[in-house]
Formats: sequence, C-alpha cells, structure tokens
Amino acid sequence: MIYLFFIFLCKVQRGQIGRVVEYKGVLMFSFSNIVALGCIQACIQSLYLLRFSGPGRLLAAFILLISTNMCVGFYVDSGLFEPDMLLITMWERLNSYLLLGPIFMAFVMTMTNSAHQFDKKDVIHLLPFLMWVGYFSLISLYEQSDFLAEQAVNLQTVSTRPFSERFSMISMLTAGHFCLYLAYGSWQIFMFWWQQRGSSIFRQLCWLLTVTVICYLMMASVFIVSVTAVIMELDKSDKLIALSYLSTVVGIFSISYLLICYGRPAGFTRVLVKGGNTDKDFAEQIKPEVTTQQKGLLVLVEQELRTSKLHLQPDFSQIQLAEKLNISRHQLSDVLALHSSGGFYELVNQLRVDAVIEELGKRPKSDRLINIAYDCGFNSKSSFNQVFKKYTGKTPSQYRDMVKTSKAESR
Repeated sequence: MIYLFFIFLCKVQRGQIGRVVEYKGVLMFSFSNIVALGCIQACIQSLYLLRFSGPGRLLAAFILLISTNMCVGFYVDSGLFEPDMLLITMWERLNSYLLLGPIFMAFVMTMTNSAHQFDKKDVIHLLPFLMWVGYFSLISLYEQSDFLAEQAVNLQTVSTRPFSERFSMISMLTAGHFCLYLAYGSWQIFMFWWQQRGSSIFRQLCWLLTVTVICYLMMASVFIVSVTAVIMELDKSDKLIALSYLSTVVGIFSISYLLICYGRPAGFTRVLVKGGNTDKDFAEQIKPEVTTQQKGLLVLVEQELRTSKLHLQPDFSQIQLAEKLNISRHQLSDVLALHSSGGFYELVNQLRVDAVIEELGKRPKSDRLINIAYDCGFNSKSSFNQVFKKYTGKTPSQYRDMVKTSKAESR
C-alpha cells in the first residue's frame, strides 16, 4: 500500500494528475494532492492503531480498507492504471467494500461494550465477501492468466466510461449491503446513548459519531458527485473523482484530531448490576407483567441485600433471606422468578460479581484475585471464574487489566 502511495505521489509531481499552483508565494494543492495526503495519513493512523487490540485494531482495519479502496479507485477512474499493475487488478476484483459493513459493526459493538466477545456464528457477516472471492477464484483458476489479463484491459478503459456505470447492479447491491450495516450500527449507537446517558461516555460517543459521520459523508459525496456528473453529462476527470473522495479525506484528518485529543478508542465497560443501585435501577430489571404488590416485594428484597450485604457471605441461602423478610421460601422463590435475573442464585451471583468489580477498582494489583473473590461471597476458584466470565465476558485477570488500563488512560 505504501508503494502504491509512493507511485501515486510520483505521478502527481510529474504532472500526470493534478497540479500544484503557486499563487502569491503560497502552494495551492489540487484535490488530487489532498487525496494523496489523506491516503498517506490513513496509512500512518492504521500503523499506530494496529498496536492496540479491540476497537483500536478494528478502526485501523476500517481506515486502511477505506484508504486503499479510495487510492485504487482513484487510480482506475483517473486513467492512471496500467495493465502490468497485477496487485491493483486483483484488489479491484475482490470487491473489498463488502468488508466495510462488518468491520464497522464490529467497531460499534466493541466500543459500546468492551466485554463483547465474537464467536463462530459472526463469520456469517463475512459470507457475502467470501462467496464473491470464491466465485472469482474459481473463474481465475479455470481461465488462469487469461482472466487477469482480461480484467486488466477492462480496468484500463474504466476512465473513459460514463459515470452511469457506477449505478450497475453489483455496485448498488454492494452499497446497499454497507448501508444496512450503517443503519443498524447507527441504531445501536443511539440505543447506547439512550441507555448510558447518565454515564461518562463522551469519549466513546466522539469516536462512534465521528466514524459514523465519515461513513454517511463518504456514501453521500460519491452519490452526489456521480448523480451530478450523469445529469450534466460530464466526463470523468481526476478533479471529479477526487471531489467525490474529499469528505472521506476530511474524515481521516478528523480521526487524527481525535487521536491527539482523546488517545486511542477504548470501549465502554458495562456492569450488569451497579454497586449501590437505586430503587429505580432495580425496578428497571423487573418484568413488566409484575403486579404492584410483587414489585414492592422485589424492591424490599433489593433494599435488604443492599443494606445487610448478606450476599457477601459464602453460606448465604434463600432461607436466610426469606426469614429476614418474614415470608416463606416458596413465596420468595416465586417473586424472584419475576426478576430479569431469573432466580435467587442468579441474582446473588450478579451482586457478587458487582462487588468484585467494585473491589478491583479499589484494591492494588498485588491483591490476589481469589482473596477478593472470597471476600465477595464466592467459595471456590472454579465457580468464581465461571460466574465472573458469564456475566462480564472476561476472566477476572483480564477484567482487572482492563480496569487498570482505563484508569491510566483517564489520567
């Protein structure tokens, strides 16, 4: 990719694309030069962000994919492509735009929940891209070198074709695929803001909104320039192509601004049950079909657990809680089944995990995790690890490292 940018700049300096105009001693760069600078800036950002796991690495992949497609698209549409450019031919045939949507969605999921874990079923999001690659791989193997040679000849003539070709069936389906992910990701961001609007999520929202706005502007600018060129019957030129990519370049430089101001993107740490919950927080976990009497009893259960901290005792049982509330064990079991946790032991495990999370933020890293677990009501290492990962998606040691990293970044 760096080699591609180098060739791109060499052609700019030789005057094959764009112009550098000197006006009153000031160098005025054309749109073509700005696109080249934006691609180089994206490459630098990606190399920096690839060092970090989670949303940082996903953002690096997203930026690198956008900038590579932008650079390759500029080469092909502006008439710079030459038949011996085998890598560009292969890349153009891959239709890597089908990866933009899944990577964008993965970035949103890790930013809104740092504990989010991807599994095998998520591979289905890559299915359109894999099917496309498989189809063209089979054709290439069947026809061997003739296929790539034919594709290279076709790419060489793209610059002379009208803008209306951008509205072909394959291009529209690819754009629609990305727009679906963009719409769903936007909805997830809105729900994240709505659910966590009382929390400190300013940095996460800045990153999420910036990347989302870049995606919308990228789609809008390409569409507007293409439609205008078709209506006005304009021929392709490096200025028009660069103009369609201009908003993307501005977005890339805005990412640099965020990196300077807020550092690399870090996901939001969700906690299932917050320490010191209010009655309102607890009531939000109650199923809507619960009667007023049952809801009042559930609030009493929460108040008792919050004040007495009985769940921090390893031998705490449902009978003890029923006796504290002066109700039968059967009545308590029926009422707790109406809570979103699902039952007594699930609720107690949530509260114990919450207590461990609170202690991890207070205690030094030298304290053993198993000692913290015992202090919070767990009676074995295996059950502690199993329950903690179930409710947070991370092992206790991974979660503690994440908490320490977040504190170091916020200083």
